[in-house]
Amino acid sequence: MDETKDPIQQLTDEIKDIAKQISDYKTEQEKVKEEMAAYKEAAKKGFPIPTPDPEATTDELKEILAPYDLARQGKSLTDRIAHPNYSISEEKREELAKYFLLVMKAGYKLDPKARDKFRELYGDVDPEMKTAIGDTGNVFPIPDIVMEEILHFARESSVVLQYARVVPMVSEVHSWPIEGDAVSVAWGNTTEESEPGISEVELTAKELSAYSVVKNMTLADARSDIVSWLTEAMAEAAGLELDNQGFNGDGTKICSGILTAKCGYSVILGSGSTAFSQISAAKLSEMIAKLDGLKKRGARFWMHGEILHYVRSLKDTNDRPIFIETVGAPVSGTIWGYPYTEVVKMPSTSAANTAFMAFGNLRYLMVGRRLSTGALSIDPYGLWTTNRTRFKLYQRWGMKLALPKGMVRLLTHA
Repeated sequence: MDETKDPIQQLTDEIKDIAKQISDYKTEQEKVKEEMAAYKEAAKKGFPIPTPDPEATTDELKEILAPYDLARQGKSLTDRIAHPNYSISEEKREELAKYFLLVMKAGYKLDPKARDKFRELYGDVDPEMKTAIGDTGNVFPIPDIVMEEILHFARESSVVLQYARVVPMVSEVHSWPIEGDAVSVAWGNTTEESEPGISEVELTAKELSAYSVVKNMTLADARSDIVSWLTEAMAEAAGLELDNQGFNGDGTKICSGILTAKCGYSVILGSGSTAFSQISAAKLSEMIAKLDGLKKRGARFWMHGEILHYVRSLKDTNDRPIFIETVGAPVSGTIWGYPYTEVVKMPSTSAANTAFMAFGNLRYLMVGRRLSTGALSIDPYGLWTTNRTRFKLYQRWGMKLALPKGMVRLLTHA
């Protein structure tokens, strides 16, 4: 405070200064309101509202990615009609597009600027990921955010990724505890000592590769949404192969699947019944009866869509259909009161002594994903005579049926 001035005058000046600041603030606030109102009015009339370029779309990156337009790539992945179960945000779409475009420019077009930019943003590929396909340098690490999005889209087509228990693996071999037997109880004044039966499921990470082949003309077309196409194609291929191994695996690749004797229980069609069409309502009820009460929680039937055709026509001994439709139910019908799921990788062609249907909770199938071990490979040379380029998605997974006698399979007679 200036002691040479009148205190009242100083206070008056301070109040005037504060009042001016408030007035200026109100003026700015009114200006912002007017601009927002103008934007809203323009949007109603169908005019696009301009937004500033995100940080990723710098002039340098635009130059490297040309002729591809980053704003167009991956648009299908944000479409809720194209992907009703999962669609990505605009921020993740751009990150995914940036990654795939840099991979294509560095791997397919062998652009040194794109390769340098890729290494700057994502680092170099780990030696253990390198695979013998085309040029040994055409292998690119997949960052976590990109891998996560690929897995989300894989889940759309994969029954295993939707229903099984998926756990992270931080090493090549990872053990997880499971409870086999419950603690004992006793009546009276004496309690016998008991412990829950705890065992371990050991998962070993195995290599999985998903291929996609793209015409070079498509890659060169700047207007095509190649990012969405590649993401969807490789995610679907990887997801369906996990289904194939989870249900049909013979133990040579990653695990013995649910349709093998490893599932725990088997129900066999009657003598001479070697065709899938000879399925009976009684055999489906027998499958349900095989599981203990608690193991039936969350259980459902698993089958190919063609098998469902035979199930829909089955009736009980009182000539009542066992496939019951309930108004408002999320699933269009149940089998003996239990839901069902179609699995495109399960058998559809009849054969003797063949497992073709399963019942149980798929949470008893444990799936492990090896973290930070994903790569994308490009081979522009192997199919050069047909003007096509191969893309390979590299992942590592572990899989095993975790609960003994937790599933039931149905087989044709030998």
